Amino acid sequence: MQGDLDGVPTDALEDIAYLSRSRNRVVILDALASGARTRRELGESTGVARTTLDRIVNEFEERGWAERTSDGAYVATPVGEHVAAEFAPLVGAMQGVRTLGDTVAWLPTEELSVGLHHFGDATLRLPEPNNAVAPAEHVTGLLREATEFSCLVRVAPPLAFEEAMRDGVVDGRLTAEHVITEGEFTYIRGRPDRLRRWREYLEAGANVYRYDGDIPCNLFVVDGVVLLSDREPESCAFIESESEAVRSWARGTIETYRAEADPLTAEAFAD
Repeated sequence: MQGDLDGVPTDALEDIAYLSRSRNRVVILDALASGARTRRELGESTGVARTTLDRIVNEFEERGWAERTSDGAYVATPVGEHVAAEFAPLVGAMQGVRTLGDTVAWLPTEELSVGLHHFGDATLRLPEPNNAVAPAEHVTGLLREATEFSCLVRVAPPLAFEEAMRDGVVDGRLTAEHVITEGEFTYIRGRPDRLRRWREYLEAGANVYRYDGDIPCNLFVVDGVVLLSDREPESCAFIESESEAVRSWARGTIETYRAEADPLTAEAFAD
């Protein structure tokens, strides 16, 4: 990654620095990129003081990012529109990094078709000082109210979660698409109490598949809420997102692995 930045022109960095040093510049450029506005309209929509606004608009004209129309309004030039369009994801990506912190390492970089800016509004579900299983309890609560559930996992769920997914399908409330790895299947096969629940899960209509290979992360979609954790987390914790882009990626990723997995029947979980 570092090598990709070796040849970055100084002028480009200066343009980024110029725009990023002032929130007023960002909001004014964004406003101009959305359509022509008079300086008065710009002031009303952005809340920027007139003297500051006048200076920024003049600077934008000098940079070729904005121009005056024949009726005296101002609008972003094609260059300005591109600057605004490219800058927004950069800001969003940095917000995503701030939000995720160290958990950004859980993201499957090679298979992630959405940008970090889509995680800017994500929520981290981490163990609490007096409740290490709080994240698992949260996800189990979501599952007990859900109508749709799909996942791609390599670790066996906590017992309460396993019961919730079984109960939801048995009750006829929940549809389930469940992709597990060979390792998880082997683990379940060695535990009679889990075998019974999984057999009931499939007999009630859950679709379970066994994937013979590695997976990039543990991924859940519960009624449109995406929950992602490390492949082998040391503790139960999740990145939670309701972004439409993240949801689409998650569903597509689960489907990709499901298509390469073998369907299992209830007999696979016989004692």
